[in-house]
Amino acid sequence: MVSIIICSITPEKFGWVSANFNAILGAVPHEIIGIHDATSLSEGYNRGIAQSHGEIVIFCHDDIEILTPDFDAVLRRHLQTFDVVGCVGTNCVIDSAWIVAGDPFIHGAVAYPAAEIWPSERFDLAVWGGVQSIVVSDIQAMDGFFFAVKRRVLDVLRFDEKNFDGFHVYDTDFTFGAHLAGFKLAVCKDILIAHQSGGNFGAEYQTYSARFAEKHQGRLASQARNKYKLAMARNLDRAQILRMLKPPATVRT
Repeated sequence: MVSIIICSITPEKFGWVSANFNAILGAVPHEIIGIHDATSLSEGYNRGIAQSHGEIVIFCHDDIEILTPDFDAVLRRHLQTFDVVGCVGTNCVIDSAWIVAGDPFIHGAVAYPAAEIWPSERFDLAVWGGVQSIVVSDIQAMDGFFFAVKRRVLDVLRFDEKNFDGFHVYDTDFTFGAHLAGFKLAVCKDILIAHQSGGNFGAEYQTYSARFAEKHQGRLASQARNKYKLAMARNLDRAQILRMLKPPATVRT
């Protein structure tokens, strides 16, 4: 059983992403748990966990599309080795934003709509860390637009509703907490997902970023903020995107 937990206040987006999961998973046993009145993403996800039954639990936004056609097989293969699997992340946490450590510490791939249209038929593909390593195994924190966990992670870990009682930093905190608890995290670029939003790092985000720094004081790396290179291929259709991330999977340790 796969449980998909989605916090959404937009019926159209929730209906569309649910249809995408139903189409991709087909006959695979799965449940989609919609939380439509969450007071925060931490609260909503924790409520969804309590309702879920799957041995694999997916947390994701309502503005994504799974592009990988053999998504279930790819996800299950990676979860045989890892406890938490996502699409973008870092192996050096210095801040609440996974991207700020820069190269060579950030990894992943995500597609964004090529025009201001969602759902989209054409995408811009962003890749951090190149395509030589399709699987990066020493990840410490991930972006929350999508990640999947084994049930055993949730036996010992929940989202922090007290510190992250809004809609920011819940994801870095949860995945970093999983890393600190000894679970194995990986970024897998062959799980290719389109995401409508590029993120919002305004004043509200900074409030929760400060809470993250205070909570994890002494655990964050002292690494300076490095610049990074972003590889971007623009205006691609689904087939072109999938061909670009086709090298043999290797695990970098």
